[in-house]
Amino acid sequence: MNLRRNPFYLMAGFYLLLDAIALSAQALVLGGVLPPLPDLGWARIHLLTIGVVVQAILGTLPTLVATKLGGKRPSISVTWTLWLLVNSSFGLLLYSMPDGFSELAAGAAIGIFAAVVLLLATLHWQGACSVRNTYVGLRFYMAAPLFFLFGIVMAMSMLLNWPAPGQFFGLLEAHVHANVWGFLALIVAGFLLEHIPAYANRPLRWSTLVPATFWFLTVGAAGLVAGPWLGLLPVTMLGIVIYVIGTSLLLSNLIGTLLPSHSLTPNIAHLVIAYLWMMVPAFVAPIILALTGHLPTGRIEEAAVSGLVAGWILQIVIGAFPLRLREVQQRSTGHDGWWLSVVILNVGVLSVWISAFVPAFTSSLSLMALGYTCVVIGCLLPLTTILKRLLGNRQMSVADASNNG
Repeated sequence: MNLRRNPFYLMAGFYLLLDAIALSAQALVLGGVLPPLPDLGWARIHLLTIGVVVQAILGTLPTLVATKLGGKRPSISVTWTLWLLVNSSFGLLLYSMPDGFSELAAGAAIGIFAAVVLLLATLHWQGACSVRNTYVGLRFYMAAPLFFLFGIVMAMSMLLNWPAPGQFFGLLEAHVHANVWGFLALIVAGFLLEHIPAYANRPLRWSTLVPATFWFLTVGAAGLVAGPWLGLLPVTMLGIVIYVIGTSLLLSNLIGTLLPSHSLTPNIAHLVIAYLWMMVPAFVAPIILALTGHLPTGRIEEAAVSGLVAGWILQIVIGAFPLRLREVQQRSTGHDGWWLSVVILNVGVLSVWISAFVPAFTSSLSLMALGYTCVVIGCLLPLTTILKRLLGNRQMSVADASNNG
């Protein structure tokens, strides 16, 4: 992997390290060791989403599409323009949000919006729009950034107080749904449907279900964005139902492909279990709604967000990132994770969820602190492996350049 041409992965590793530090700080705050830190939760979530996930996607999609379609890879100037746009904008966002500079933060959001538009233009230039259905992941990769653009608009609406039928909390919910269940989930679904068969060395178990999976996920995610923004709960609930069907089709295909090949490794387990945690809010929300007449708030809402970030996004990163690095570095073998990390990390996520239902507030905080601690411990070994691969490959690249010179 030439980091000069594709610098996104190194930055993703750097932000992943920062996120682990922020998560450790969150555990210490909840345990009473550190005083409350302003916007720590916001920073921790966005270090993982924009810092790690968006970096990895921007660095992967143009190269992946070019490889599959036999087209040209983006030039160095396009790569660095994307990199500068997203990293300068994210740095500005990290500075402006804790200090309450809403207009400055909105300007940073515009920079990230421009980076996504440039990504879509690059994919179009590579022929992604003119050769639909060429390979499994393409439609997912083209639809996903559109959700991210909607998510950015929702964020700007909150920052600049733009009116919306669903008011502020509807905007917040639409923002989260667009970025996580729309953007990230569609990218990951396309990636897994394309790479798991190659990893298992066997064809996809039910390839005919892929178009239906795409449409159920896309339409369901659209309902999950539109419902909160419009303030229409039935649209949101319908979106949940449709999305659960699409996710069930996806998981059935992936598990049906993996089980006969006996290819279940710790990294693959992270990916599969992550989807279970992603679906927990989809089942908890209707239950709470039926019992109380309103959607979950307070500690349950906090546990849902924390469980989604640690259980779904973090496990996707530490499960899928090594697969991509091994592919780019052209390694046929590599360490496939640790079962101990799988167990400890998921015990931590379970503890965070349980803490939301513990009546005593002090006990709830202690259990949540324990959960965050377990998540940190569980991600240490995967994080170390990812950083070693990135930095080790960088050293090899420098050595190769010196030899060529």
